Amino acid sequence: MFNRLLKTTAIALFCATSLTATLAEARQMRVSSFEPAQGFYSSKILQPWIDKVNARLSKGAEFKLYPGSILGTPPAQADLVKAGVADVALVVPTYTPGVFPLTGVVEVPGLVSNGAVGADILNSLSEDGSLAGEYADYKVIALFTTPAYRFFMAGDPVTEPAQLSGLKLRSPSKFGSELFAMVGASGVGLPAPQVYEGLERGVVSGAVWVMDAYRTFRLNEVAPNITTTGFIASPMAILMNKATYDSLSDADKAVIDEMSGRVTAEWIASVIDATDAEVEKSFREDGKVTFIDLDDAGRAAWDEAFAGAAQAWVKGQPDADLAAATLERAKEIAGE
Repeated sequence: MFNRLLKTTAIALFCATSLTATLAEARQMRVSSFEPAQGFYSSKILQPWIDKVNARLSKGAEFKLYPGSILGTPPAQADLVKAGVADVALVVPTYTPGVFPLTGVVEVPGLVSNGAVGADILNSLSEDGSLAGEYADYKVIALFTTPAYRFFMAGDPVTEPAQLSGLKLRSPSKFGSELFAMVGASGVGLPAPQVYEGLERGVVSGAVWVMDAYRTFRLNEVAPNITTTGFIASPMAILMNKATYDSLSDADKAVIDEMSGRVTAEWIASVIDATDAEVEKSFREDGKVTFIDLDDAGRAAWDEAFAGAAQAWVKGQPDADLAAATLERAKEIAGE
């Protein structure tokens, strides 16, 4: 009986040890998105990235998407990653003023026309080491931008910046609100899911945003007029918790490394630009939305209205000299 007991105990210990080892190897990593599951970045960027990475990770290690701000609000995403609440998150750096100051250079009007240019600027600055201090606490999966923002207006169409005077507009950032002030408008901070209601109830008269958001949040129902002037672009980032990355096997780290950096940012930019064009074409063909397309004289009026934007951005940074150098480098990368 004693031998049988020893044998049973040994089997139990073996099973327990095997289970513990299996649980230790199993690693489900949380990917946070403030967008709904059907939103552009959730469905077209994060989930495809997750699927590609998961197919190559070791058995038991996988990423899972947590969309719709399940893990935290849009401005909290960077902190969620840093604290380990999320292992990876889609982050808008300008939602947390002062944390990623130089990344915000792409907000200077006229600097970024599309996602390809924005991705090139941010990745070149990162490769130069200009942004190293801003992302020291993270494993950077990708740095990229939106295309240039358009004006979505609930009321009358806007053809010139003077028509914005006295209006309240949904602002993408603190600097965006400063730019509105240059033309007599006021910026209102509204999280993405609240923009529809804000336009519907008249809390804001318009919003500056991109076409994928226009479709995702059905803004055509409440803001049927689109002015196609290029305004600012928003920086975007996919960031990973460093401790999570460090805990992975060398083989899994190699997979993450291969699916990070400029190549991934350029893939994201290509999806962004293709989607922007596809959504615009769809709404133009539908005929229920009015597009205000500016001629050269019209664009010149907008350029003149925001001529002081670059200087204002530099002045608002913690280190004005460093900001000025970063801006000049960004202009060089953009071919200005």
